[in-house]
Amino acid sequence: GDAVGAKVQNRPARDGEQGNLLAYASSATSAMTVIIGLIYMYWHFPSFNLKFDDCYFEDPDEYTYWVDCNSTWANDWGMVGIPVWVPFLIGLTGAMMVNPMVLQVVGFPRNFVQHGFFLIVQAMFANIGYCGKLGVTTGFVSIAIGVIDIVAAGFGIKSDRMKELQRLKDGIGYHSQDEESESE
Repeated sequence: GDAVGAKVQNRPARDGEQGNLLAYASSATSAMTVIIGLIYMYWHFPSFNLKFDDCYFEDPDEYTYWVDCNSTWANDWGMVGIPVWVPFLIGLTGAMMVNPMVLQVVGFPRNFVQHGFFLIVQAMFANIGYCGKLGVTTGFVSIAIGVIDIVAAGFGIKSDRMKELQRLKDGIGYHSQDEESESE
């Protein structure tokens, strides 16, 4: 009887450890995505070259329109330039999910299903298309950990942060594990 009770009492702590380990593994793929983003931005850094004196209100030749005089600037800083920043921004968002400040406000991710889907999206849009084999390898690892996250959610595994968000949602408030052990 006591051995079974000890196992039941010990399980939530072990689930927290598993959840935290999984959250850190998930964030490691996001940290790699940040590195991919930095490498990609280094090789495709936007140009600050803005033409003004060379731009007129008439076509410079029969192959160039006057409205395209600063097309390099538009391609680097306009909507066309967004893909250069995607791996860095998505990776930074994912890396902040372990212990976020800004994401704490929105409470994302609340569980490993959300986190798993985020990692799969990260793989598809911020890993696989960037930095060759590094991006593809990181993308496959992101997908694998994303699937593991989704399966872990089915077993009710949560990280300490996800448990904290659940307590805040339920109106219980935040209590550290030290406070909980002192009250018992």
